[in-house]
Amino acid sequence: MLAGCAIALVWIVAVAVDSFGFFAKPWYGYWDAVVGTPPSQSSLMTVRVPRADGASARAGLKDGDVLVLREQNFATRVSLFIQPTAGVPLDLVVRRVERPPFHVRFFAGTTWESEAVWKMLLVLPGIISSLWFIACAALIAIRVSTSFDARVLGATLLCLCSLPFNINSILVPNPTLSLLMYGFVQACGLAALTLLVLLSSHFGAQSRWRSWIAGAAYASVALCAALYVQAHYAIVSNGNVWAPWIASSGDTSTQIPIIILLLATAVSAVATTPGNERPRIAWLLLPLPVALTVAMVSNFIAVAGASWYVLVGMEVLAGIAMLLGALTVTYALLKRRVLDFEFVLGRTLVVATVSLIVVAAFILLEWLLGTVLSNVSHATGLIANGALALILGFSLRYIHARVDALVDAVLFRKRHNDERALRDFATEAQYVTDSQELLDRTMEMVRRHTDARNAAILCVDNGSYVTERSFGDGIGSLVPENDGAILALKAWHKPIDPHHYETALRGALALPVLSRGRLLGILVLGERAGGEAYAPDEIEALSQFARGVGSSLDALTSGDTESIGALKDAIASAVATLDATMRALPETIASRLQARL
Repeated sequence: MLAGCAIALVWIVAVAVDSFGFFAKPWYGYWDAVVGTPPSQSSLMTVRVPRADGASARAGLKDGDVLVLREQNFATRVSLFIQPTAGVPLDLVVRRVERPPFHVRFFAGTTWESEAVWKMLLVLPGIISSLWFIACAALIAIRVSTSFDARVLGATLLCLCSLPFNINSILVPNPTLSLLMYGFVQACGLAALTLLVLLSSHFGAQSRWRSWIAGAAYASVALCAALYVQAHYAIVSNGNVWAPWIASSGDTSTQIPIIILLLATAVSAVATTPGNERPRIAWLLLPLPVALTVAMVSNFIAVAGASWYVLVGMEVLAGIAMLLGALTVTYALLKRRVLDFEFVLGRTLVVATVSLIVVAAFILLEWLLGTVLSNVSHATGLIANGALALILGFSLRYIHARVDALVDAVLFRKRHNDERALRDFATEAQYVTDSQELLDRTMEMVRRHTDARNAAILCVDNGSYVTERSFGDGIGSLVPENDGAILALKAWHKPIDPHHYETALRGALALPVLSRGRLLGILVLGERAGGEAYAPDEIEALSQFARGVGSSLDALTSGDTESIGALKDAIASAVATLDATMRALPETIASRLQARL
């Protein structure tokens, strides 16, 4: 998944360069007018309300001008299907009322030509939300990539980076290449919608009507894909010209049933989820479908907009909706046991500090070259910059390690102290001489050195697991031996999330209390006070803590059993001796009386 994140990042950077240019003229162009297909007129497009200072007005286009699609050349058809390429003139065949067809030479506007602020607002929300999606996918790949749900969510976020109404496609002077790249964008959009349906179908109680909804959603995606393929063929061949405009990003009619069915799938998954799990599933499943719905409605209104400003405003709203969806997904990942906030904060500070060191080093070098060493030649400056880049490249690993250690020491000292205390008690527990005292101290350590809202330790009793010590509410008190979570703990001897099993346990983390391969008990921790996930290093410390308690508990209970057995043997021996004495008592008395007589 990390490779996918790198590819998506390169794509977004290319989109930004294509839209803004960065020291060169951008290729992504604008009509500066509302160019769309009228209802029931799929074989032509109309130019409406061209902006007075825009590219369409400069080319001489007026409100109501008609572009018959069959009369346009290949480059113009691609530009109408996607967007015009700036710097490449288009030969438009225009029809106007009471005038024969005439040719217009059109040059597209760029982001920086007239109303630059509006055009920046049109692009920036999509770029920011896409970068945010990539960051979330990268964190998922680093932290929870082993989970099927996490992998599907991460792949969905990467595909959403290029969703047609979320971010611009890449335009180049070659129309064939532009069309191919736009086909890639459309494929990613359909893949994102398919993965969202798959993710929603994985949660909640399964039923026939839910299968029908999911099946209808998959069928809608397949139909939309067929329309896209036919549209691209029509663009190339100039054959059946109605399909491109039905399947283009300018008309969202083909996406409406998919989005509606996707939203229905997500809502049904949340509705059929048990009450205690419903908030977590709702936070994970609903934000993206809701954001997609708002973006689709905004684009639908934009196409029918009364002015260019309404068009841009609605598309900006669509971008903001996707950005809010990205922020909500981030909140869900941090707050709903997918990622932990401290890890995200720590990684952000480390990367920011390392980047600051690198930038500061180059700024310092440029200052030295410009002031102290102002007489050096241009070649010397290039050599100095190259040498500094080489030095930083070789020392970057060392710098990163030192910054990482510093951030951990400053921000997460308490967390590391708590982990150290838990690991220390795993050793100290071997010297506790009473099993009840051991359980008391175990709960006290959990209360003091974790931020769990509730916790319990369950010990085996006649096959079932019964709560011996606890604090807080919500932890199951009796768990049968064939419970799903119990079987998983016995089989794998690893910490588990009880939410992934049909179990009587209620908590966010269950750790096996093991000794000699036997599951003597379970240490169950509830939600953290802040709602974040338990970090891997915390889980490792708690696992070591539980193993130490299990070894000590095994020794103490084994010792108690041996003592009780010895006591039983002694009592049985004493009873047998007393019985034999009582049986022999009459004979003893008779013999003594006879001796006296």
